[in-house]
Amino acid sequence: MAAEKLLARLVAVADNGAISLGPDIVVDGHRCGAVARVTTHIHNDHTRGLSTSLRRLALHIATPLTHDLLEAMGYRVDPSRRVDVSYGAKLRIGDAMLRLLPARHVPGSAQVVVDIDGLLLGYTGDFKLPGTEPIRGAEVLVVDATYGMPEWRRPWQDEVEYLLPDLVNDALMKGPVNIYAYNGKIEEVLLLLRSHGVDAPVVAPRRKYRMLRVLEKHGYRIGDVLPEGSAEALEAERGGWVIRFRSFSEWSRRRRLAGVNVKLTGWEFQAPYRWLNTRDLVVSFSDHADFDQLVRYVAEARPRLLVVDSARGGAAARVFAEYARRRLGLQAVAAP
Repeated sequence: MAAEKLLARLVAVADNGAISLGPDIVVDGHRCGAVARVTTHIHNDHTRGLSTSLRRLALHIATPLTHDLLEAMGYRVDPSRRVDVSYGAKLRIGDAMLRLLPARHVPGSAQVVVDIDGLLLGYTGDFKLPGTEPIRGAEVLVVDATYGMPEWRRPWQDEVEYLLPDLVNDALMKGPVNIYAYNGKIEEVLLLLRSHGVDAPVVAPRRKYRMLRVLEKHGYRIGDVLPEGSAEALEAERGGWVIRFRSFSEWSRRRRLAGVNVKLTGWEFQAPYRWLNTRDLVVSFSDHADFDQLVRYVAEARPRLLVVDSARGGAAARVFAEYARRRLGLQAVAAP
């Protein structure tokens, strides 16, 4: 009962995914009456209601990179409402002091910390480990639990980041490589490939091309990236030594493109990767924490009250909240 009263007073997770941290701040969803919205990163389930928020709320807060990526995606953020907050910087909103902290997920991702009269409220957003420092000392911590079931483990997660560049390089020896992934994951994978010396030209749809150029503006090395349909892209594709980035939703239509097809998914738990046939490869690559990483994060954070986001996590959130209560000794609830 005490946990539920504390939750109702300080934090709420709505059915639409909007996370309220105090009366004035809403995160990753729209809420009427809020003063400011924070968007932690560019994934669709965290930009719900964003157009409405951009019209109706006084402030929109994000990292500078996330703001620029949103604009490249077609969102129009009024300069008078746009508030860029770099990692670690503080911003006062009414009685609250807000900070954004790094989250290892997709470029620009952030965790949110709100201090109201000495009460610390936190939201992890999406993250994975290592590379995301837990929010410690929170009165209430809202956590993502996309992979909150005990059977959803990927013990090879770090290993895949070395395997994937080798798999792509080997496939390039035979011809084009088509990589199917979601927004954000595409950007993350390009940076991973470049950091491991995979320097083949990349062809991307026009909007994705603009988003990749945003990374370049923010100092990331993206190498040779070409807009789909351009003369340069067509020439590179004729040569065969090229990587094409495609939307994850296009996987079912992969036969229309020549070359090796690579699907990146976090829902592969059997092996780091597996060939479906000589042309189609599934790679267990996720930008989310698996179950073991979730446990490690909350065990280190140890908030007074753990709120597991079930608007996105569904049944896994309820399972994880029960695990946190029973095995970690935390006061934990799933919400909504």
